[in-house]
Amino acid sequence: MKLSEKSWALFVGLVFCVTSAFAQDQKQGTSPADPNAPLQTQDANPSGGHANQPIGAARGVAGPSESQPYDPSQVSPDTNTLAGAEFFTVGSLEHSHNIFDPFLSTSVLGDYFPGIPGQSSLGAVSIVGGGLNFNRNWSRYRLTASYNGGETIAIGNAPLFAGQNSSYSQFHDLSFIQGINWARWHVLLRDDFIASPGAAFTGTGMGGPGLIGQYSSTLGASLSNIGQAFAPVQTIETGYAMRYMDSVLGQAEYSISRQSTLTFSGSYGLLHFANAGFVSSNMVSAQAGYDYLLDPRNSIAILGGYGKIDYPGTGESTTDYTASLAYGRKITGRLAFQAAGGPQEIQAAGAGVFGSFRQLSFSINSALTYQWRRSGLSFSYMHGLTAGSGVFLGATSDTFSASGYYRFTRFWTGSVNGGYAFNRSLAPAGGATSNFENWFLGANLGRQVGRHLQVNFNYGLQDQTNPSVCPVSSCGVPGFQHTFGMTVNWHLRPVPAG
Repeated sequence: MKLSEKSWALFVGLVFCVTSAFAQDQKQGTSPADPNAPLQTQDANPSGGHANQPIGAARGVAGPSESQPYDPSQVSPDTNTLAGAEFFTVGSLEHSHNIFDPFLSTSVLGDYFPGIPGQSSLGAVSIVGGGLNFNRNWSRYRLTASYNGGETIAIGNAPLFAGQNSSYSQFHDLSFIQGINWARWHVLLRDDFIASPGAAFTGTGMGGPGLIGQYSSTLGASLSNIGQAFAPVQTIETGYAMRYMDSVLGQAEYSISRQSTLTFSGSYGLLHFANAGFVSSNMVSAQAGYDYLLDPRNSIAILGGYGKIDYPGTGESTTDYTASLAYGRKITGRLAFQAAGGPQEIQAAGAGVFGSFRQLSFSINSALTYQWRRSGLSFSYMHGLTAGSGVFLGATSDTFSASGYYRFTRFWTGSVNGGYAFNRSLAPAGGATSNFENWFLGANLGRQVGRHLQVNFNYGLQDQTNPSVCPVSSCGVPGFQHTFGMTVNWHLRPVPAG
């Protein structure tokens, strides 16, 4: 069975498996919730342990599609630790403990893309797909699943994206999270899977940056809620190349007291390209840290990390060791801020152009979220060693992302999202390096129609600056690429108006 067929079978199996849980949920009388809103945390465990971790949509309480009125006084505190793999959030609104909401989606997009120097083309693309948001709570356990995927069809001779001639492609984004509480222990198990024909950072091959802003609860789970040390990074655009990314994360927290917590995290990730001429990679990461709560709003932490990246078929590998100090501040319902930084030693091994070498760098992970009653803003910045996005045998990457939304009325909501990535190939001191600069902007305007239907208008803009020589078989075509269009989403679960 092909990988794409397996992906669709996985989605169908997921729907089948949780249907029985849905039948029980209906008997419990759960209230409707916005299916595109972030999947949220529960209250803190009164026994001293930590509550279940969230899937973040830009790490905020409410996403751009969230229609329920936002009241900070009703927000449950976030319990993520500074030494954990997931970022801080400002908390959660408890809409519903149990959710089963499949949805169908269709999009019609225009695509204005660069071609040969001095020429550009205008084409049309349609996307037919759907997804599922699932959440099930027991006394000590919580299972969350989120999926979004579809078939992308280029109309006429229009390519799926710049410089390509394919007419059909699939994309899938699937996340599972299992949280377990045992007295002072909290265990988190998480798996994130993406299959796409372009870099997930910009949403290429998935409708572009404007369209992915509609699905922040699903794509955001894979792209913005975990530090880049725990999942393969795709921040360089290539030519058309189906790639499969999977990241498995395990985390255990032990509450020594109300003020202090030990956190241990480990992950395994892979980035595999179905097309020849690109660099696949496997990565293993481990991190341990100690958090201390200075007061109800401020905390500090010390943490250390280890990572190893292998590039199958090349004999090359990179290893890194990181030590960091971290500071975080939370104001429940309003503010979530964290910053961690420290030295990073990088060791490259192999018989490539540069052979084996060692260099000293630094690692930074930071995020800020601010929430108002009708709007919210989120920013993040990360620097450190990455696998090279399928283009380099290791890179140092600077990644910046931002998002915001504003609720105009109870039915109309607007949102914007953007990002910038700078990737530099690894080389010893004095060695020549290659650089990629990639950025994107997205905008979305959504209207709720009735109780089950949502209509969204979106626009996306992206561009990439390539080096003079492409290191792989095909790099993305430089120049502005515009996507614009309309999407209609139908949800099985009614969406309440705000």
